[in-house]
Amino acid sequence: MRVAVFVMGTRGDAQPAAILGAELARRGHEVVLGLPEDLAHFGLSMGVETASIGVGAHDFMGSEEVRAWLASGDLGKLMMGFSRYKRQQATRIADAMAEISDGADLIVSGVTIEDEAACIAEWRGVPMASLHHTPMRANGAFPFFLASTRRFPRAVNHFMYHAVQSAGWRVLAADVNRLRARLGLRPTRVPTPRRLARAGATELQAYSRFLVPELAAWGPRRPLVGFLTLSAEQRKLLGEHQLDPAVDQWLDDGEPPAYFGFGSMPVQDPSRVLDLISTVARRLGLRALVSAGWSDIPTGISADQRVRVVGNLDHDTVLPRCRIAVHHGGAGTTAASVGAGLPTVVCSVIGDQPFWGAQLERLGIGATLRFPEMSERTLVRAAEPLLDREPRERAARLAAQLRSEDAAGCAADFLEKAQRS
Repeated sequence: MRVAVFVMGTRGDAQPAAILGAELARRGHEVVLGLPEDLAHFGLSMGVETASIGVGAHDFMGSEEVRAWLASGDLGKLMMGFSRYKRQQATRIADAMAEISDGADLIVSGVTIEDEAACIAEWRGVPMASLHHTPMRANGAFPFFLASTRRFPRAVNHFMYHAVQSAGWRVLAADVNRLRARLGLRPTRVPTPRRLARAGATELQAYSRFLVPELAAWGPRRPLVGFLTLSAEQRKLLGEHQLDPAVDQWLDDGEPPAYFGFGSMPVQDPSRVLDLISTVARRLGLRALVSAGWSDIPTGISADQRVRVVGNLDHDTVLPRCRIAVHHGGAGTTAASVGAGLPTVVCSVIGDQPFWGAQLERLGIGATLRFPEMSERTLVRAAEPLLDREPRERAARLAAQLRSEDAAGCAADFLEKAQRS
């Protein structure tokens, strides 16, 4: 079959899509990835046909306005800003998706472009599958992740999804129906999730049943396939397999450090954050390895050799040599730190990050706080208990369970069934 895979967002969206695309291609399917143009290298490096979705990841996330919203934790402004940005780029995105989907037998979509992909799939007359990195649909175990991390009675949790869906549709309906009119489709008053449910669309849950055991038996339409993580060969293809010899030596020269990383989340005041990390590491009696990610924290080493800042690195090589992880809580980075057996402090910014922080805390392998609340006091209070033996042992057991999953293979199996049904 020919599969078109669309995602819009950051590395946390593009990388899993490329991993899935590579597995489908390995099985002999024709695959084309529609990625943000500045993240196209994830697909191209893995040998998968890749085209621009019409926009770049940094176009939105890199703006000063968005950085301010992230720093303050203003989710409302961030979501409205993203909707406005997509509306401004709607023609470019729709044209790119129409071209990329030509000849497709199946369309797969990430969450942030799911509304558009559903219209394209209907226009093409082909089935669609979704790729979710956190629970997005109504269930009794959790409330809607953007609304709360507290767990309520099952009926309340269920109702919350429907309430959020209805409110969201009031914002999105006009945009969706403009695209439908452009494609020659009739207008709809039915929210996208409900239309996908009516069509029996597969919604791949790209996270582990061991981290979300409450949904392990969610059903064949929403299978928990595991985290889509890079293989050693894929790391090599991306050029992230070789550790800087100086960093390698620094790791060998002392006790395992704390790992700090904020991935694609821009840090508004890098010098303040770096000073904070240095102070917290000293309070904990640890060294600190800092992955700069998309932030402007300069790489290098502190005068006392305690703090080392690096660029992109191979999580699989480095994290097992650390004592604890502190990061933003994206699904991919959470998979990496837990997969390395590290107790983890999540300093969440947006999206599914608070959910993953709360879940690690429930499992006894983590602690969670909001990024704007990050201070010497809150970080030390969150991290200190995780240095004990029991959290480390629990994290090690979960790491072994995560290694037993073949997420890409399982996801591809379900997509092949979805196309045949």
